[in-house]
Amino acid sequence: MDTMSSRSDLLAIIESGLNGVDGKRCVINALHGRAELQGMQNALGVQGNIGIVAIGKAASSMAEGALKYLGSKVVSGLVVSKDTISLTDSLPPYIEQLVAGHPVPDQRSLDAGQALIRYLKNCSPATSLLFLISGGASALVEVLPEKVSLQQLQKLNHWLLTSGLDIEQMNAIRQCVSCIKAGRLASYIQASQVVSLLMSDVMSNSVAMIGSGLLAVSRTPLPDVAIDFDRVPQWVRQLCLEQPLRLGIDDSVLVHIDQVIVIDLDMALNAMMQAALDGGYTVFRHDEEMSGNVMRWADTITEYLVEAPSGLHLWGGETTLQLPATSGCGGRNTHLALLLAQRLYDKSGFIVATVASDGDDGNSGYAGAIVDGSTLSKAGITQAMAQQALAYADSATLLKQAGALLSLAKGRSNVADIFLLVKH
Repeated sequence: MDTMSSRSDLLAIIESGLNGVDGKRCVINALHGRAELQGMQNALGVQGNIGIVAIGKAASSMAEGALKYLGSKVVSGLVVSKDTISLTDSLPPYIEQLVAGHPVPDQRSLDAGQALIRYLKNCSPATSLLFLISGGASALVEVLPEKVSLQQLQKLNHWLLTSGLDIEQMNAIRQCVSCIKAGRLASYIQASQVVSLLMSDVMSNSVAMIGSGLLAVSRTPLPDVAIDFDRVPQWVRQLCLEQPLRLGIDDSVLVHIDQVIVIDLDMALNAMMQAALDGGYTVFRHDEEMSGNVMRWADTITEYLVEAPSGLHLWGGETTLQLPATSGCGGRNTHLALLLAQRLYDKSGFIVATVASDGDDGNSGYAGAIVDGSTLSKAGITQAMAQQALAYADSATLLKQAGALLSLAKGRSNVADIFLLVKH
């Protein structure tokens, strides 16, 4: 099988996987499943009106699914998504749509936080609420404690994004500097019934970590969270410890909230596996989570490739990349792809794809890359050029020159990263 056909196969397999976690389709399926399972007249089991609150990278897609299934039962709503995801014309005018800052929150994120509180306070107790939460919600909506400024919040998030901490560690810190994270948003809800459907981008599938847990309390106080505090600067620790650890969340405000993860990484990997099997591949689905420093993961793949059996190999997870003081264009997926293209320079018999399922890898504007042993040499890129790009976290610039970047639709899903390896 030649490289071009392998690349074409990978693109088709990736598309099948992302279709399997499409926000619109999965919300429709989840609501239909709830209705059938519980014998309800509708998925929320209510006769009255329904309001929807969708927040995150897949907010618009998930809201479209809810509107498609629930129809005229939905009388109001608020949708908050990020800049690079266009507002959709498919939502009715009574659904307010906002865009806000991501990955670093901005004034629009604070405005969206206030809009969210207003919406919840204005909802009648007779209105049932359907929350649709996906990754990215941590930055898109925020309400700050009185003594924390937007500038401090942005400084904190800039540090988090370059720190090399994983998403659960970052969200544990974000929860400390917020009036709505770690379940605190629940105290603003007037509605008597709340259902929350979540798209998970965290490996643990913890509802307390997805979107920093807007409606779920982490029972672990910050000092006991699994964070390497040697890597956390004193000013970050101080900012966290100056805030009340858990701002008086009464369990009674959470008891009526039904939270269900309806979309996650396993669904994408299962769909990719099935597509590959249908295409005649022998498939190896690896349970080992992609995690930790991206350099370590490149070592793991390079070593594994030597003895790996022929076929398609699948992993999922999220590596970490600590950025230099001055960085270029790229993200953890393009960085991993360039590392492998460099280490396996001019070697044959394999092709790999690194994929950010949300379509947005770092600041590159791309989802990742597809590379093999000839990617760099065919483009006249030397080992030294690759090493310099890696040193400055400028992987996407070089891979664009090589024609290796992967572009995918944004806004339909966000279930962490996926790594595919074909060995001939």
